[in-house]
Amino acid sequence: MHSALIEMIAAGQTDVGRVRSRNEDSFHLDPARGLAVICDGMGGHAGGDIASRTAVEVVAAVIASQDRADGARTPSAAEEERAAADAASVVRSAVVAANRRINALNRQRGFPEGRGMGTTLVGLWRVPGTGRVVVFHAGDSRLYRLRGGELRPLTRDHSLYQLWLDNGRRGQAPHRNIIVRALGTGEQVEPDIAVHDLQPDDLYLLCSDGLTGIVPEGVIQRILTQQPPPAGEDVCARLIDLANGAGGPDNITLILARFVLLPA
Repeated sequence: MHSALIEMIAAGQTDVGRVRSRNEDSFHLDPARGLAVICDGMGGHAGGDIASRTAVEVVAAVIASQDRADGARTPSAAEEERAAADAASVVRSAVVAANRRINALNRQRGFPEGRGMGTTLVGLWRVPGTGRVVVFHAGDSRLYRLRGGELRPLTRDHSLYQLWLDNGRRGQAPHRNIIVRALGTGEQVEPDIAVHDLQPDDLYLLCSDGLTGIVPEGVIQRILTQQPPPAGEDVCARLIDLANGAGGPDNITLILARFVLLPA
């Protein structure tokens, strides 16, 4: 599709849930840039809310500083490949910068390596001037794509539970919320980054585990495939209500982003 005719329509909401006393989740949404980011902070009094807020701010700022696209013409296939590679490099730099900032805050507060505040991260960014999107994450916050009525995860949890599944479920199952990759708790972090082609009416769901740990994927898919297509804010509120109705043990944050083809 002509890259200049793609528009992102998006909505996001966050909720403290029914159990936690404060919300350590943060999100950033910039439809004009095709950028959406969610971070789920960890650390409680050590500053999980500060870690998540710092991460979304740094990632958004780095990407905004590099988002220079000419949408006046359709790029060639080779130009799209180069643009996608460049965008993936920008994303990696943004995540590394966010990790460095949070890790420095931990060191300033006297926390040893591996301790203090941290945060998961999941995001997408439309590759400037193209019909592609970069998906990136670290931790167990997730991104799903709804296409043709099928809800498909585009991220894989960085958790001990997922490693247990990958290794054939040997031994006792670990707790689902033990994260093996996150921003801030170490000097280095390597996000998973992938580039996907956009199709008209793709719907992307980004969320913290306050949603997916409580509401089954089948229920989420049923809500997202209802006709007419989800409007955004009302669907976000409905999913949050479902998580809270099931006990709301964690903060709940989600973004719904649809990419649509505008009239020529």
